[in-house]
Amino acid sequence: MNDEQHERLLLAVLDHYGLPEPRYGEHPMKCPAHDDRVASASINRGKGLWHCHACGAGGGAAQIVMAREGMGFKEASAFIAGITGESPQMPVKQRTRKNKRWVPPRLRRSA
Repeated sequence: MNDEQHERLLLAVLDHYGLPEPRYGEHPMKCPAHDDRVASASINRGKGLWHCHACGAGGGAAQIVMAREGMGFKEASAFIAGITGESPQMPVKQRTRKNKRWVPPRLRRSA
């Protein structure tokens, strides 16, 4: 899924919950996961991501639905698909040599 699709899903979810549509770039907003009096989260519309600096919640459109509705990822994906006709589910990354856990040389097994 590319950034444009993430942005479309995020905007659809924000619109569904009546939350304000952010401008492009990084902007403050009230956290969609908990009640805020002041903006404690930031959102990046272009990337389709948000992060709360107070509670640590964050992610994309699915994480907003999960926090608001108390659902798991699969249920949130189905919920968003019902709103937009698209699914936010991303393919699971295959482990490659590049993203394996780093082990210090002194703890590595000798081959």
